[in-house]
Amino acid sequence: MPEREYATRLLQALADPTRLRLVAALLEQPACVEDLAERLALSAPTISHHLGKLDQAGLLNRRREQYYTICEARPGPLERTLRELVATAADQPGAGQARLVQQRQRILDTFFDGGRLRQLPAQRKKRQVVLAAFAADFAPDRDYAEAEVNAVITRRFDDYCTVRRELVDDRLLSRTAEAGKPQRYRRTGEVDVRPLPLPGSSGTCAGATDSIPGATIAMDNHGSGAVRPDLRRRKEWIELYKQARKAAGVYCVRNTTTGRILLGSSVNLHGPLNRHRSELRMGSHRCLELQADWNRLGEDAFTFEILATVPAALAGLERDEALRQLELKAIAEHEPFAERCYNTSPKIRLRQI
Repeated sequence: MPEREYATRLLQALADPTRLRLVAALLEQPACVEDLAERLALSAPTISHHLGKLDQAGLLNRRREQYYTICEARPGPLERTLRELVATAADQPGAGQARLVQQRQRILDTFFDGGRLRQLPAQRKKRQVVLAAFAADFAPDRDYAEAEVNAVITRRFDDYCTVRRELVDDRLLSRTAEAGKPQRYRRTGEVDVRPLPLPGSSGTCAGATDSIPGATIAMDNHGSGAVRPDLRRRKEWIELYKQARKAAGVYCVRNTTTGRILLGSSVNLHGPLNRHRSELRMGSHRCLELQADWNRLGEDAFTFEILATVPAALAGLERDEALRQLELKAIAEHEPFAERCYNTSPKIRLRQI
């Protein structure tokens, strides 16, 4: 869809008092149609009609939670300023390019933290922006050995094999090999993002250098270089991912300083655990008290824990009943509306705060 048409549709979707109330409610917390109808004192068909309009304008994300469809506001479109929307809808010269630059910067701010990549985006367009940032670390007028490429990439992300392969696949790096000689890599041309500051540096990198200050490079038997990362937290996340993948159960986000927790449950633990971590890192978590403690104490003061899981052999109604029993036990034990919890409701699956 052209940017001009998209901006016009967005303005039209928001030009309705009921839809503005819906957006405000969803910014407060995700909800299903029934919850929104109760909170706004409107009928369910009316809510569904206006949610459809917001969905068409790209303002909603939807996900299934057991028998319910949970709607949540998409942060990206709502971050656009009124001035930007009006300029785009009016087809003002330069508005499209300015919007593209802002989109790229927003993606980089989301996926990089202090120059380090949190994770590779799943969406192709976002991944291309992230890969362009890696390509910007390479000087355009020199060749690199594979060990050098690995070392340059590992400053920002541990999985240098994946990034190196995708840089070549996207033709951001060329790879050549002559008979009897090792492979050489070269940046193919200009990239559409500026080089990011290096981790631990307040300055901007103007292309990769021959050495990596402050880094320890370990050579393996094949001559590949890799910067030794701090693997403690990464190992914790990998282990948590293995436990949560396609598992139903009860989890919590724990403040290890105060002992306060945010209790939740899901039929697929991997989704909400990732969402909570991402929202906290981006400063956009819907539980304002949890976000304030995260900002004050730092990421190391929090853990993401799986408290109990449903046996993998159970499925369908049996799985749902087993999960309900785990929820009741967790609610009785932790009282997710008391002072030691961030929750304000015992509905720990649909309404976590």
